[in-house]
Amino acid sequence: MKKLITFITLLIFIPSLAAAQGSTLEPVSLEEALKIAPAEDRKILVDVYAAWCPYCQRMESNVYTDEGVLEAISEYFVWVRINVESDQKVNYHGTEMTEAEFARALDNENVPTTYFLNKEGAIVGVQPGYLAEDVFSNLLNFIGSDAFLNQSFDEYLEQ
Repeated sequence: MKKLITFITLLIFIPSLAAAQGSTLEPVSLEEALKIAPAEDRKILVDVYAAWCPYCQRMESNVYTDEGVLEAISEYFVWVRINVESDQKVNYHGTEMTEAEFARALDNENVPTTYFLNKEGAIVGVQPGYLAEDVFSNLLNFIGSDAFLNQSFDEYLEQ
C-alpha cells in the first residue's frame, strides 16, 4: 500500500514539476535564434545589456520575469541577450564576431536597448531604455502581432 501511495504521489508531482520548469523562458544564442525564427515564423527579440547597468538589471529581474512579458515573448519572439562588453562569440549569418562587436554593428548607443528583428534577422524596430512591465508587454504584442505595420503604438493602445 505504501508503494502505491508513493507511486500515485509521483504521478501527481512529476507532471506539475515539469510544467513549472517548462514555464521558464530562457534566451538562446543568436545563431540558434536565426535558425528557429524562420522555422517557427517568429521574430527575434535582442536584449542588449551591460552587467554593470542598473536599468539592465531591473529589466532582467522585474521585466523579463513578468508573466505578460514572458507570454508575449513566447508567442511572438525568439529571445537573445547580447552583453555589450562580452568577448563571447556570436554568429550572424555566417559572420563570427564578439557580442560587443555585434552590439556595435547594431549601432547600439546605450543600454538597455531592445532590438526587434524579423525572422530573417533584419531590424524592424529599436527601443532604447528601461520600460515598465506593462508598457513592455504591450510593445511586444504590438510588434509581435505586426500591428506596427498599419497603426501607431498609441492607436494600438486605444483599442
